[in-house]
Amino acid sequence: MCALERELSARAIGELRDKALDQLGCGAGAAVDPVVRAALDEALDVAAKVVRPTGAYRILPVLETTARSVRTEAGTIHSALFTRLVAMCGGDCSIVFMISTLGEEFERSCGPAEPLFRQLVFDTVGSELAEMVADGLEADWRAELDPLGLQCSGRFSPGYCDWALEGQGVIAAALDVARVGVRLNSHFVMIPRKSVSAVAVAAREVPAPAPCVFCARDNCSSRRWPLRKTTRD
Repeated sequence: MCALERELSARAIGELRDKALDQLGCGAGAAVDPVVRAALDEALDVAAKVVRPTGAYRILPVLETTARSVRTEAGTIHSALFTRLVAMCGGDCSIVFMISTLGEEFERSCGPAEPLFRQLVFDTVGSELAEMVADGLEADWRAELDPLGLQCSGRFSPGYCDWALEGQGVIAAALDVARVGVRLNSHFVMIPRKSVSAVAVAAREVPAPAPCVFCARDNCSSRRWPLRKTTRD
């Protein structure tokens, strides 16, 4: 298992500012209200001081597939769409399990008793930063697999498409999630909230980035790639 712990660079904070402004409706050169700017500056300052992004990933071979599941030594991924993606790949397939988190201190810095606008800004900054940390962890495993001639799909998380949130248990079994400061509650929700867990497919040939390309739910708010017709449709 590979683990990371990093500090936030000035460059990362600058990128985070741009992403947060865009989410708050102030992107593309739009004027920023002084109240928004002040709240954002505060959130970014807190993030720079207290957030130490941590994460881990582990690569396990696929042991067996059925029509609706993929089995590894850590457990079984129950998703027909993800299984179809695995079946499309060329060569032996492995599954990359990952989890990353901002930790709990950032969440404690703006609790439910704070003004709603401040909560909104802090939540936006936290959500964008959580995705940036996950992107960084994904870059790490891609850098490990690329010299081996292996391609990777995009990330696929429990609670999306047809993979139930209970799938968090498989990721927790594959990784020492306590080591990175994450735990699951009785409903399989991650604590801290600003955490990202996912799996990806690694193989000699991965012809589709995600199940989105053969999922016909055009109105899905989580769609990342357009539907692509294949010979199996």
